[in-house]
Amino acid sequence: DRRSAPTVGVEEVVMTKLPVVCIMVALAALSAAPEEVAAQEFEPRTYAVAPVGLNFLGVGYGFASGAMFLDPALAGHDVEGEVQVAVAKYVRTLGLFNRPSKLKLVVPWSDGHWDGFIGGEFLTRDASGFGDVRMVVETLFSGAEVMTPEEMGNFRPRTVFGGRLQVIAPTGAYDNSKAINLGGNRWSFVPEIGMSTPLGKWSLEAAVGAWLFTDNDDYVNGRHLAQDPLLVATLHAVRQIRPGFWWSVAGGYGYGGRTRVDGVPRATIQRNWRISAMVAYPITAHQGLSLSVGSGGNYGAGTDFDAITVGYQYSWGGG
Repeated sequence: DRRSAPTVGVEEVVMTKLPVVCIMVALAALSAAPEEVAAQEFEPRTYAVAPVGLNFLGVGYGFASGAMFLDPALAGHDVEGEVQVAVAKYVRTLGLFNRPSKLKLVVPWSDGHWDGFIGGEFLTRDASGFGDVRMVVETLFSGAEVMTPEEMGNFRPRTVFGGRLQVIAPTGAYDNSKAINLGGNRWSFVPEIGMSTPLGKWSLEAAVGAWLFTDNDDYVNGRHLAQDPLLVATLHAVRQIRPGFWWSVAGGYGYGGRTRVDGVPRATIQRNWRISAMVAYPITAHQGLSLSVGSGGNYGAGTDFDAITVGYQYSWGGG
């Protein structure tokens, strides 16, 4: 019995001269317990260049079904679930230490049903509520400078390198008497480095990172949960059709994340993979839609699911 989550991510921008053409790049269904999503989380165009002074407000909906567990430390089998996730996200582009950057705030809400065998007993669980809030900062280290929308119109794409840091706060609904919760009851930190390089109408993006977890001192029935880092790598290929209209395919892999309950190691090393395809389409100069489908699996502990997400985004500022 664990839980999964589809993944969700939000935004990205493709620029014309003026006005700004904004697109929802992805809305990966973010849910509360990050360890289940880490190796499968995709957000194409994370390292795309954007001008300063823009605001993005996005909403999205994701649905996933399959063998989805909330916690890799639990001894469950034949556990199936269906999860719906609604996400609200705000993004601001700015110059941080004179480097082009983005600040993001993500608030997920989840509703799910699970059933399966835990410890030899058949259990069911229905849960709904807010998940853990995410705060993200992204910065480009090289390949681009801080630019206004007007200056962005003359920018010639080139290889860029950057990094991001996600902080997941324990704000989601949590009950230590339940094996499945919508909040993780612990902090998580996700540092990542990545790059993007243009190849004509294509761009290739790659990133590596690690999910770092604090301990949960109020795990099921008051026990203590600790988890090793989970290392992840992702690769995207993005094809632009015209400004604001593009599609992408992606693959990701995660390894590690072994858990210990009251100091006792569990056989929970994760070897998770995921593939995904996304399309983004502008409906006006300041509005965009996105659609994503994906599938995830594992060679150890972790999730095994299929997911679909849709998103809408509105932008303003920068003028």
